[in-house]
Amino acid sequence: MADNPTLAQWQLAQELRELRGARKFGDVVKAMRTAPSSLSRWETPGDGGAVPGAAAIERLLGLYEAEGQLDRLLALRKQAREPDRWQPYELERSYRSYANIEAQATSIEMYQSQLIPGLAQTEDYARAVIEATMRPDSDLDREVQVRLTRQEILTKDQAPEVWIIVAEAALRQRIGSGSLMANQLDHLIELASLANVTCQVLPYSAGAHAALTLASFSVLRVDHHGLVTVYLQGPSSHMFMSSDENIEHYAGTFNRLRTSALDDGKPTLGLLRSIAREHKQNKD
Repeated sequence: MADNPTLAQWQLAQELRELRGARKFGDVVKAMRTAPSSLSRWETPGDGGAVPGAAAIERLLGLYEAEGQLDRLLALRKQAREPDRWQPYELERSYRSYANIEAQATSIEMYQSQLIPGLAQTEDYARAVIEATMRPDSDLDREVQVRLTRQEILTKDQAPEVWIIVAEAALRQRIGSGSLMANQLDHLIELASLANVTCQVLPYSAGAHAALTLASFSVLRVDHHGLVTVYLQGPSSHMFMSSDENIEHYAGTFNRLRTSALDDGKPTLGLLRSIAREHKQNKD
């Protein structure tokens, strides 16, 4: 069974779609006497989905001749509707879903062209970024705390395999003081020493590369749940993409970036240390 509400909803939607099997969508809608949009959302994992009522699940399983699955799916439904650890923070729905999936991920691949990824940010860097970009009604301290709490996955038992590719421009972009930036790059170097973290820098010298038109993206895998999704974060909206086509595209893009980026180890660490020294020389 899934370990948090987001994954429970994801699993429930997938299982309902599998149980429908080869039955025509329209035939099920007619038999259930429900709206097509309702059945579609029940079978859709993630933000576009919805958790069906207990009676609807019971009727669906009767239609699918799968009554033996009722207790298990009702338990999944109950879990999908329970509050999660992020409820007190009042996170936007997509971000909340991302944080829940990230917390259970077995591997995370992330590319960032403009900023150090959130999982690798120091508190001072995170505060400066959030303060510069947050909406007027946002709570700065709360948003910083969410980011720091998310980072706990890097050192927990059974931590995910994390592969970070960050563009050189993000390392040179001055966020706050030179000292702040130097400390941030030192922190990135420390993270790269963890057994489960790989870091590569995509240098200016890479020239044209596979993600030229992308600001950032993440590929998250939860192996024990069979979940793979791509997460795109924009200035005003966030998006999950889980079709085979999209996963293949973004996973392929990330693999091409690996080839374009500096090797992890001495080449990447050397550039990180060099840029950190430049920031230290410009402390103000």
